[in-house]
Formats: sequence, structure tokens, C-alpha cells
Amino acid sequence: MNKRAIYLGNVLLKSDEAEIKGQFTQIGNEKFYKISNCNQMPDFFMTIVSDSDHWMFISSNGCLSAGRKDRNNALFPYYTVDKIHDYKGITGSKTLLLVTKNGKTYLWEPFSGESEKIYTIQRNLYKSIYGNKIIFEEINIDLEVGFQYGWYNTEKFGFVKKSEVVNLNPEPVNIEILDGITNILPNGIDYDFQNAFSNLSDAYKKNELIRETKLGLYMLSSIPVDRAEPSESLKATSMWLCGLDSKAKILLSSRQVENFKKGQPVAEETDIRASRGAYFVNTNFELAKEEKKDWMIVAEINQDSVDVANLNHFLKTTFEPEKQVMADIN
Repeated sequence: MNKRAIYLGNVLLKSDEAEIKGQFTQIGNEKFYKISNCNQMPDFFMTIVSDSDHWMFISSNGCLSAGRKDRNNALFPYYTVDKIHDYKGITGSKTLLLVTKNGKTYLWEPFSGESEKIYTIQRNLYKSIYGNKIIFEEINIDLEVGFQYGWYNTEKFGFVKKSEVVNLNPEPVNIEILDGITNILPNGIDYDFQNAFSNLSDAYKKNELIRETKLGLYMLSSIPVDRAEPSESLKATSMWLCGLDSKAKILLSSRQVENFKKGQPVAEETDIRASRGAYFVNTNFELAKEEKKDWMIVAEINQDSVDVANLNHFLKTTFEPEKQVMADIN
């Protein structure tokens, strides 16, 4: 049977079926295994290892669970594999770009189901031969822009999401990004409570931003208990940004994502209550031909008041902290 052309309004939906290929490739000085056009495969499950107590279980669609030591010390909710596949776009990395070229602004959400229906894209997946790094890449052939992000771990700093956008156009393009991490767990929610009372746990969540250093803190207003006794929450999950200038705005929730999609301005968030944690960076920049821009979001769990004070001081006094992060990863 001939394949029918399907339209959504006046837009012809793409249905390209590119060939899946696997091969070894070099990124920097490291060897990775690359799967080209991985979106043509059914979702599959992977583990990412570390030389410390980090653990990460990740779907080929980008959704994941991660933490340190055990499932009661998680950065993202610890779910079974079927739920991790299903929570694509809800848990883990989420990115939207507004690409302006030839006087027209295009919305592009890499790794989403809508993206491959509207644009001609190529998705590639890279995993280090040591099993400790994974990189997701999407190249938008229509817009001539590429985006990739990778997950890394470091004993000193925690978990690192490194993002990169590259202009493949012959002319400069202006790009506005909303890039970050969603469904962040605060300290104090163990596996049993998350799975039995996830909606109740949302009511206790508190997300705060230290504006001068872009340090996001995710905690509970108190430990949920069913007894009439005080139960303070004294630790937090931390998130911070490096590699972008100080004009970048930080969002602590997903409440303004739809506004960004509609081209409306977003406002920096400093105090969000009773909402799932997120850490988004919003900024814009111009890229010349073949120019790249990269940045990192660093996450750590179980941070007490001394850890937070030391981290805030580190961010205030350190020039180019990304160099220290990369050194510790290496």
C-alpha cells in the first residue's frame, strides 16, 4: 500500500524512516558507541556507572532516574522501567529553542514527538565505552541547527548535564533557549513515600533561588508525618549553572514553559511552593556560522546548611567554575 500524506492543519507531517546504524566514534579524546537515527528504534533501557556511589537508569528517550547510594537518596523519582519510558518530557532533561532566521522565529523542542513530525531531524545517541557518559543529539536539518546534551557524574560536584547548541547555517542566527531539568526531588522523600503519596509530597515542596549565584535549592517545608510532632527538613537538593552570562534567568518550576512556547516573556522565579521542582535557564544569544555555545547545570543531593554555604561561596568567588567541574569529571 502507498503511504498517505497526513496533514495537521496546513502542515504536512513528516514520516521519514532513516536507516539505523551503529558504529564507534571519537568525541574529544574518548571513544563512544554511536547509534544513528535511534528514534527509529523502540525505547530501550540503559545504566550509567560511576567510580563512586552515583547510580543512573535512563531510557533512550531521555527520561531517567538517578541518585546516590540507594533509591531512598534519589535526584529524580525512582520508578520501574515502564514508567520511566512513559515519563518522557516529564522527568529529566527538557529543552525548547526559539530560532530566528530570515526574519521568522521557529519553535523547536528537541527530542519531543512533535519535533520529528514537523521538522526533518536526525537523532543520535552516544555512550562512552566505559559506560559512564551518555550524550543525546538532535540535528534539525530544516533549521540547520544542532543541539545535544550529555549526562556526566563527578564525586565532588554530583551530577552534570552539559548542553551545546551549534549553528550549521551559512549565516548568523539568533537563538533563545529554555533549557533545564524537571521533576527534581527534594531531600527527605524516600522510595515508599514517593510511590504511595506522590501528590501529598508535592504539597510539601519548596523551591528557592539564591539570585546572586543562580543557586537553586529544593527542599521540604517539613518532613511529612502523621503524628503531632515537629519534624524539620534540614537538607536540600542543589542546582546551579555555569557557562552562561549573568543576564540568564532561572525558573524553578515548569509553570512558564507554555508561555515560552507562545513567544511570551518569562520572569525569573525565586520562591515556588507546592510545585514539582525544575531548574530552567532562559537566555538568548547570536551564533555565527558553525559557532557553538555550551553550558552546564550541576546537581547534588543531601546538602546541609554548611554544604549550601560553601557552595554559594564557591560560586561567588570562583572564575569559570566549569573548568573545575570538567577537571573532576575527567
